[in-house]
Formats: sequence, C-alpha cells, structure tokens
Amino acid sequence: MQLKTFNVYDNKNKAVQDAYDMLTAKIHINNNEKKLKTFALTSCNPKEGKTSLAISLAISVARSGWKVLLVDADMRKPTNEKRLNQESQLGLAEYLSGKIELNEGICQTNIANLTYLSCGMNPNNPVELLCSMRFKQLLEKVPSNYDYVLFDTPALESVADGSIIASNVDAALLVVEAGTTSMKSLKRAKEQLASLGANLTGVVLNKMKRRDYKKYYGSYNYFTKAKNTKRSLLGYLKNFLLPPSDQGIPKNF
Repeated sequence: MQLKTFNVYDNKNKAVQDAYDMLTAKIHINNNEKKLKTFALTSCNPKEGKTSLAISLAISVARSGWKVLLVDADMRKPTNEKRLNQESQLGLAEYLSGKIELNEGICQTNIANLTYLSCGMNPNNPVELLCSMRFKQLLEKVPSNYDYVLFDTPALESVADGSIIASNVDAALLVVEAGTTSMKSLKRAKEQLASLGANLTGVVLNKMKRRDYKKYYGSYNYFTKAKNTKRSLLGYLKNFLLPPSDQGIPKNF
C-alpha cells in the first residue's frame, strides 16, 4: 500500500540544525543568478552520511519556504537498510520503468513544503533506467513544480548510478566524511564527475567530531547544556562554495 503521508525524522539538535541552515543559506545565495534547481548528493564511498545529510538539508530548505522534492535515487540498497523505510513504496523505479505516473509515486511528508519519492522496489537494471527517456522526462517535469529537487544517490566508487544522475542534474554536492575520506578518493571523484560533465558545486564536510566543530562555534553554548549530544555532527562548512575553477575541492587537490 502506498503511504499518502510519509513521516520524516527531524533532528532537533540545535547545532546540527544551524549547520544545515547555513548550508541552505549558502546554496540559496550562490543560486540567486544561476537558477539551479536539481541537485545530486553523492559521496566517494558508502556510509559517509550522505542520506542523513540529504534528509536534513531537504527539511531545512523546506522550512525556509521553498517547495522541495527529495528523491531516493539509490535503487540498489535493500529497503530494510534505508533511513526512510516505513513500508514498501512505489517510487522512482516504477516510474522509470513505466509502471506508474510520477504523481502516483510522490508522497507528502509531515514536513510542510517537503514531498518524497522513494526508490521503489529494487530493480535489477538501475543503470538502464537512469539512462532512459523517462529519467530525462522526470528532470524536465519536476522543476516546474518544485523550487529544489534533491537526489540522494549511491556512492561514486560503488556503482555508476551516482555519476549518471550527477551528469544530468543542474549541480552536484559531494559529501566527505571528516578524517576518513582520502585525498585519493576525492581526486577520483572529481575526475569521474568532470569526465561526465557534471557541475560539482561544492563539498560538504560531514561527521566532524564535536570538539572540532566547537573550535568554529565555541562562542555558542550548544555543547555545555547537551551532554547527550551525538559526538558526530555535521561539519563546519568552510569553503563550501568556491569559485568554479576550484570546484569545491581543497587547494592542494
């Protein structure tokens, strides 16, 4: 049964919310003239926090008054391993294979201005579906109904899906896990996206330790009152949006 309203977990931690609000503001400020609407969120490797970031960013953008569609474009991960897995959902896979129309797969959520399109039922041909005319049509349809469309994609070093999506949307954001993602992986990701003509708008440093996060926001009393705060928080977004020549990659890249 298709859910009509999808419940999305909303992180209430003040420091985390403010970090996502900063990311939202930077995207919006950078986007005033470029008019970018469709974004791929990807990472070098699995488990770098990309899905959590996609969900929380979508919530932050929606709460700023923008209409947002969050698309789970990872059609390979089993449903029971998903962050959003309340029930089996008709979604992206069924739309791309022609089994449903787009309005049949899109669900409302408990967050105002935020709608959700699940990945669907784990097809055996995701690359073929992403290279189809139906995917092109999806990208032509959704910008007229939404201010921002965020695609949560598989990691670049796992499968080709993320690269295909990134090369077809307006811009890509690369999620990097602090202290884990290697410079070698970053270089490969940049080269992979560049070879397909993807617009790498920036890099988001994720999962920074609380002590490192506090170095940048030490004047705010986020940490002294919240003893149970998770030790991994969205990292400081230093140099998130760099000039096009830098493509959001560290200077020594």
